[in-house]
Amino acid sequence: MSVGSEIGVAQLEADPYPIYEQLRAEEPVCFVESVGLWLVTRWNDVQYVDKAPELFSGETEPSTLNRTFGKNLLGSEGAYHDRIRKIIYPWFRVGAIGDYPDNVITPIANELVDAFADRGEAELVSEFAEPLSARVLKQALGLGFVEEETLRRWFVELATGAANFEGDPEKQRIADAASAEVNVTLAPVIEQLQRKPDDTLLSSMVNTEVEGERLTLEEVQSNLKVMIVGGLQATTDLIALSLWAILSHPDQLAEVRADPKLIDPAIEEAARWHSPVGTSTRQTTRDTELAGVKLEQGSLVAAVLASANRDDRNWTDPDTYDVHRREGGHLAFATGPHLCIGARLARYETRAAWRVLLDRLPGLRLDPERPIELSGWEFRSPHHLHIQWN
Repeated sequence: MSVGSEIGVAQLEADPYPIYEQLRAEEPVCFVESVGLWLVTRWNDVQYVDKAPELFSGETEPSTLNRTFGKNLLGSEGAYHDRIRKIIYPWFRVGAIGDYPDNVITPIANELVDAFADRGEAELVSEFAEPLSARVLKQALGLGFVEEETLRRWFVELATGAANFEGDPEKQRIADAASAEVNVTLAPVIEQLQRKPDDTLLSSMVNTEVEGERLTLEEVQSNLKVMIVGGLQATTDLIALSLWAILSHPDQLAEVRADPKLIDPAIEEAARWHSPVGTSTRQTTRDTELAGVKLEQGSLVAAVLASANRDDRNWTDPDTYDVHRREGGHLAFATGPHLCIGARLARYETRAAWRVLLDRLPGLRLDPERPIELSGWEFRSPHHLHIQWN
């Protein structure tokens, strides 16, 4: 019997890493009935899937992303995908957002820390990581008029649809309602930006023209939803997961405090160790074979980034967090044509968050009475992160 027939969604949500280890050893390309996907779990195979769009297409059918957001950058391939990316990408270049760490992110981080610095304890997910990601995203997108709670609700409800691989109709109803609400809320803003552009990402999406082409209204709407989910989920979780990683290794935390140049490698190692985004979903364009397994045309495949980042064929002692690891880049932001377009901004936010917290909260440590709880396989995150300081 296939290992995949015994794997349930609840098991994956609770802790997918032991499952991935078993799959890498026994069934590296495995159909998991509960999610309707072939899970690809070894490093080389995951790389191959992500870098071969002509064989493993991001334009899947069915597509949880396209079903929830409308056709978008992540759920498309080929000329359509390349056109969308060329129009959106310029805003994310260093020249466009290079001032964000100093002029946007750090002031917001300091303002958030001001609210709890004198308490000696805080819950970092709700009091810091989430509001930091939300406020930076609001400024970047030009959504200052949207309440933070509304933005977070949109994220939760849209992400519910994006991760609805099992096709739960109630989950999809919630996501569809949020998608429609985003469209209605932003319609007048998009219309105004067409008349009066500004320096926000939304304005850039509305007005940027590449080779005589712009995004349609539907493309602006669908890709904005991608930015909301990615900008809140991946960034919030990277901040929280990376801080938990370093705080749960006090000896390495002391090294980072003594040598701030270790902040960047410490964050990258955390992204490898506990990947915020679990998979890249693809569909085979023709009959093919992968790791000795025959896949029919139209097979839905999940290249499991989180598993590849723990594959001992590519990493030494991969289940260990080590800020001194120097074994090359990880796949937490995917690779190939669908390499995460917002990865630079997510890294900017996480670095700024670390610097502010380490500078302002002496003796920063985990609250031993309130241990972390993690869940999720597609979007893995801590429910809370209680910390203390002197």
